[in-house]
Amino acid sequence: MDNEGLNLKGYKGNVNLKKINQSIEWSPEYVQEYIKCSQDPIYFIESYMKIISINEGLVNFKLYPYQKVMIRNFADNRFNIITTARQAGKSTTTCGFILWYIIFHPEKTVALLANKGDTAREILNRIQLAYQHLPKWLQQGVVEWNKGSFVLENNSRVIASSTSTDAIRGYSISLLYLDEFAFVENAEEFFKSTFPTISSGEETKIVISSTPNGLNLFHKIFSEAKAGLNDF
Repeated sequence: MDNEGLNLKGYKGNVNLKKINQSIEWSPEYVQEYIKCSQDPIYFIESYMKIISINEGLVNFKLYPYQKVMIRNFADNRFNIITTARQAGKSTTTCGFILWYIIFHPEKTVALLANKGDTAREILNRIQLAYQHLPKWLQQGVVEWNKGSFVLENNSRVIASSTSTDAIRGYSISLLYLDEFAFVENAEEFFKSTFPTISSGEETKIVISSTPNGLNLFHKIFSEAKAGLNDF
């Protein structure tokens, strides 16, 4: 379902982003589809999320079976840790879940942290690209939109930064995504200062992903998770 019949204004001249305070006349079809998307992140992602393919350009994101398992685990569990080879789509899959999470869950703050600030912002860019290509009836109005963060009308937001002890200070985080965590310098210091605050929430989610990089904190957490010695 597209934007047929919707005459909605764009955010700061961007026709792909809905402004705030715009009402939509909901048809029964829109209502049914919205409810289905809200209840099934896999259906939402495969039906409405766009990604850039090197060979094909802008395409729908079709999940592999192992990516569907990732999405289900993100939805059903608070703490997730993933190790994969490069180019396995772990970041893009996580972007899909975050896109679904912020649209259908109001007043959530998602923090994207990586070993480099540019890497975190690249992940944010993927979410923003996908958001801009959603039908308007699926979008929340945009309050703020920039290279390092964005805020939606339902008071959900996404922020991107490098991994540091003060990267998310002052925020009440609902979902923390740590990408390429095996390559983060001073990971122990960051985790010691950040994890207790984040994990203390009853519904807060943490997703850690990385390609392998020897013996380090990521390897320790992943090994303990496999052995059932932690909550991941």
